[in-house]
Amino acid sequence: MAFALTVHKTQGLTLDKISVSLDSGMFAPGHAYTAMSRARAWDDVDISSLDLEAFAVDMEAIAEYRRLEAL
Repeated sequence: MAFALTVHKTQGLTLDKISVSLDSGMFAPGHAYTAMSRARAWDDVDISSLDLEAFAVDMEAIAEYRRLEAL
């Protein structure tokens, strides 16, 4: 048996296994993290599709990461 939940409905849950589509269907910052962090372990996460263009990147965070990496 299988069922589906929205990212909002999974907040606060811990699930044995998850399958997530990381594509343009994600429409708010944090959806990917919220979805993937519901599983007990990374081995329990199935990413059925991945579109890197769907992710918003905070350029200030990238710049800070690069600055710290250079130290």
